[in-house]
Amino acid sequence: MNRGSVRRAANGAKLTLAAAAAIGISAAASAAPNEALAVCLPANDPPRSVRQLENGLAGGLDVEVARLAAARLQAPLRLVWLPEPRQTDIESTDLDFRPLLRGECDVQLSVPGQAAVARYKPRLELTAPYYGAAYELLPAEAPLRWNAPYAGTVAVRANTVAHVAVDAAGLRWTMQRSAADILAALARGDATAALIWGPDLAAVDAARSTAFEPPPALRWNLHAATRRDHPLRAALDGLFADAATQEAVLALLERHGLPPRPPFATAHTPAALRNVARR
Repeated sequence: MNRGSVRRAANGAKLTLAAAAAIGISAAASAAPNEALAVCLPANDPPRSVRQLENGLAGGLDVEVARLAAARLQAPLRLVWLPEPRQTDIESTDLDFRPLLRGECDVQLSVPGQAAVARYKPRLELTAPYYGAAYELLPAEAPLRWNAPYAGTVAVRANTVAHVAVDAAGLRWTMQRSAADILAALARGDATAALIWGPDLAAVDAARSTAFEPPPALRWNLHAATRRDHPLRAALDGLFADAATQEAVLALLERHGLPPRPPFATAHTPAALRNVARR
């Protein structure tokens, strides 16, 4: 995590208190008083969760979302840290749901849609989404638009959904191993544009194109997962659907260096990827 991300995360507690006040904590006492809200988080998944920052405190987007949810539900918060390797992009498949399934926590955050929990149904269910994430276009002035001709070359991480999509769309591409390699390809002139997983932008000094609208194949909604019929699910659905909560989450996304995208009306499905039209 870079210094800017650390500063953003260190200041997150102030934002959480302000956001909690803005949405009216007294309006939603859905959890029993004094019953802790236990949230599972990877111990090293910046910018979403880091067990110990340089200031010695936990931080990250989902740490602040957990604090916000606990405040709104008037419940103490208990963070359950998962000793997993850092998740690198949306296609990581090693999300560890075992502690959630065993009842060691009540909620797991940043779950990218139904496909992520398909093998555990009907034991796990997802709440309403609380933010969106997508492959973003770099540089800021890149003229690529998904449904228009493009004569340049697009840098993508190898064997990702973005790689499959640009190939299916008939775009010229250069395959790279990491986000850092993608940026290097742009700097060398080997690519005129790049698609990079949005949360990765928190760790790099690069401005995305705000005019680019990712197609459904390149965007995901992020949810909380709970055990089936857990009473928290209805409470969290209401919380995440609340307009003031959505505004608070967008502010947290921006503070932690993620593109501030609300949940998408339509998101990635295998069919959306298959239907990417060739030029």
